[in-house]
Amino acid sequence: MCGFAAFFQPKRKFSNTLLSLIDKDIFHRGPDSGGKLSEEGMGLVFRRLSIIDPKETSDQPMTSDDGNYTIVYNGEIYNFKSIKKKLINLGVNFKTSGDTEVILNGYRSFGIKILDYLEGMYSFVIIDRKKGMALAARDPFGIKPLYMLRVGNFTGFSSEMRAFSRVRKAQPDPQALSEFLTFKWAAGELSNELGIVRMESGSFYKINLNDGELKKYKFCETLDCLSQNKDATIDETHEAIIKSIDDHLLSDVGYSLQLSGGVDSSLITAIASQKSKSKLFAYGISFNEKKYNEFKYREMVKKKYPIELIDLKITSKSYADALPGTINSIEGPSTHGGCIALWLLCKEIRKEHKVVLTGEGADEFFGGYERYANWNRLMWQEKLSKIPFIKYLPNQYPFMGIKNFLGCDAAVYSSIYSDLKSLNKIFPDFFPTPYSYRNKISKKFSDFRDRLYSVDQKSYLESLLIRQDKISMASSIEARVPFVHMPLWKIVARLPHKLKTPGRITKPVLKSLAKRYLPKSLVDRRKNGLLLPYDEWLSDEKGLGRYLELLTETNAPIRDFSDSKSLTNIIELFRNKRTSNIAQLLEKIINIDLWLRGFSNRPKIIKGFEI
Repeated sequence: MCGFAAFFQPKRKFSNTLLSLIDKDIFHRGPDSGGKLSEEGMGLVFRRLSIIDPKETSDQPMTSDDGNYTIVYNGEIYNFKSIKKKLINLGVNFKTSGDTEVILNGYRSFGIKILDYLEGMYSFVIIDRKKGMALAARDPFGIKPLYMLRVGNFTGFSSEMRAFSRVRKAQPDPQALSEFLTFKWAAGELSNELGIVRMESGSFYKINLNDGELKKYKFCETLDCLSQNKDATIDETHEAIIKSIDDHLLSDVGYSLQLSGGVDSSLITAIASQKSKSKLFAYGISFNEKKYNEFKYREMVKKKYPIELIDLKITSKSYADALPGTINSIEGPSTHGGCIALWLLCKEIRKEHKVVLTGEGADEFFGGYERYANWNRLMWQEKLSKIPFIKYLPNQYPFMGIKNFLGCDAAVYSSIYSDLKSLNKIFPDFFPTPYSYRNKISKKFSDFRDRLYSVDQKSYLESLLIRQDKISMASSIEARVPFVHMPLWKIVARLPHKLKTPGRITKPVLKSLAKRYLPKSLVDRRKNGLLLPYDEWLSDEKGLGRYLELLTETNAPIRDFSDSKSLTNIIELFRNKRTSNIAQLLEKIINIDLWLRGFSNRPKIIKGFEI
């Protein structure tokens, strides 16, 4: 688990001064060791967090014996030992016991076809001096981030956008902001910054080192699996889940667990504890406000399995203190209050551990949101919404919900987590939000349930994965997601809908496995997600409420993007307690404002480095 930056421009010499500054910018992603490489036309920076084969021989950039190939790589390949065995049978020699050399030698032997063998999370850049090209690739689900900046014949790749601030002024992207306001996440190739592309998952780029020509290719589309015959069984799926968790336990430095008390993280904890030879440490959060706590469910797991439970209490003040650091880590507004809680939790985990397993992805794989339980109703509402006379029906239940689709795909609309009416008043220039990317994805499928899965996987899931990566790496921790694994998805996608998404219940297949390991009361409880006491915290001027004052400043960055009068009104409504249910909206606005303020604190471009 690591971080890197790779810059390419024909005939340009990337100075050691520039590379050293970038090294400092991404140091948190790999404090164990680092390396730089500068040749005509290219500059590489690498930081390493040693997890597999911690010896110096696995440090990067790693160059082949013949000097023809060099790699910088971030991630974990869980099947690297089986690939290594194939390569040894072909006569390939190895000097290390890690997965980096396996990718490098795999490329030497198979070329780009090595991507067909890799199972895990990864992003990497390989220099192929024989062909005069470089290759940049990102894993099929986008678990590991990789950003690209293209200006003229300059091409840069980086694990984090901050590396580009050394060569180009960073600016917020209004289109990304528009998508964030509506969906909490800018989907597709939109990053949060103008001109920077978030590289599409399951894709790779080729760069001609002689002239800088850039070409994009797609090597894997995870959604294609949804078009397979629906012939998988529950038993087959259960075996795949257990195997995936087992695969993700691979580590030379041990591992820990994020335990929220929900069924997903609890199941991982249960299975991991049975396979571990030593006591495991599980980390969770709690609040002074008891109604938001899930501590009792974590205690249920602790009573059943030999785990050491570490409980981190989060207060209004600790949350508020952590907010700027979280936004800086994820390089954008936080998608959910859980980002800040996760940021604090990772600080605690890093005191003892370098690896943590999380339950992210189970909802998007197995249908964990209420829309999956109500898919039939949503489907028919969408059909009714397209009838011309629907606009004349009264604005009350059930017609209001039907009219709200506005003619767009219900699978897309159901993933909106915002008060659009209030947001439209405050940010009138950012609506209506274009739904093009999400609609394009959903329209690939005729079955409404497949459309739900496609939208969630290609938009919301990636937001969860990137926040896990960036927030954990801010504390130099590797976060693993056993539920987001290609071998598992190939089976889950083949489950008949009558088993996977029958309606009225969420995640039935996953829950049927969980009942073998966990108390029924934990498994069958309603999913609440992470609920935070925003009303109480925003009323605390020493805590989260301190940021409300920033929003009232005449030069507040948020006012360049919002209607000042509407923004002031909603702040006053909250302070005077004349309305309810707006605390979460205000927390989102605070996030945006702090993110915009952060652009003034970005590293300055040193003269001569700009592109």
